[in-house]
Amino acid sequence: MRAFAVRSFGQAPAAQDLPIPSAEGQFLIRVKFAGVNPIDYKLVDRLTATSKYPFVLGADFAGAVESAPPGQSDFRAGDRIFGEARTHGAYVEYTAVAPGVRAEPLAKIPDGVSDEQAAALPIAATTALGSLNLLGVSAGQTLVVMGAAGGVGGFAVQIARSRGAHVIATVRGGADEALRLGAEEAYDIQAGDVIDALHAAHPEGVDAVLDLVNSAKSIGRDAEILKPQGSLVSSIGAADEAWFAARKITAHNIGGNNNTSMSPQGLTEVVQMLADGKITARIRSTVALEGAAQIIEKLRSGGLSGKAVIRL
Repeated sequence: MRAFAVRSFGQAPAAQDLPIPSAEGQFLIRVKFAGVNPIDYKLVDRLTATSKYPFVLGADFAGAVESAPPGQSDFRAGDRIFGEARTHGAYVEYTAVAPGVRAEPLAKIPDGVSDEQAAALPIAATTALGSLNLLGVSAGQTLVVMGAAGGVGGFAVQIARSRGAHVIATVRGGADEALRLGAEEAYDIQAGDVIDALHAAHPEGVDAVLDLVNSAKSIGRDAEILKPQGSLVSSIGAADEAWFAARKITAHNIGGNNNTSMSPQGLTEVVQMLADGKITARIRSTVALEGAAQIIEKLRSGGLSGKAVIRL
């Protein structure tokens, strides 16, 4: 089977032939599309000489069950499913996922949603959903999404608007797209100091901030625009929760280990939102496996807004 993988330590990932994974006690899945996320190349950057090789990139996938382990009733051969394949990777024609693994949730793809659309959802859409749940975003609240042009940010804008929140987006270019997604205000960080602009527009403060871009050195400025008792979520582990608590702000760092929406239930919720037209997948690039290297470099350089998927 064809896969995009790192063969051994020190080598660059490349398209190559690998054996179909052994799927004893697991679902063997024929991958149709794989979703591309920043964590894909970040994990390659963290590989060491003792990592397991070959290392297949990716986790988000959509496809069909080729075979199912005995004694389980969740899915059967032929079912269209999507989710996370962290153990065997997703940039590959066949992957394997054990049933009931916390880090590898699976869900069915409903009629009316394509495999391509479903592959764009898992990490980005459930991170957006889990972040908004942590923030307690609801109708009538004001939410700032820092970095709204990316995969997580785009889903967060759409989900928050579907809840009736007033959404403010910050972007690097692409303000018009943020407004089309449902943001009622959009600020381009290239046009000036965003925090100053937000403070001037909302001197009373905002209820919540979802910060997808600011590092530990710069995220403290978010406190300048938040109301007392406001809340903040960082998706990159940048928030000093104690520092924000001293300023009467509840802060969280969200990740795979504490995102309760990274689950079969969370996947089902976001794919149903897509089926109902509450969100769109915003797929900007669909490439063959041989184009994976180029699309990853584009993502790494910040030249990709929305989502990219790989067609197997």
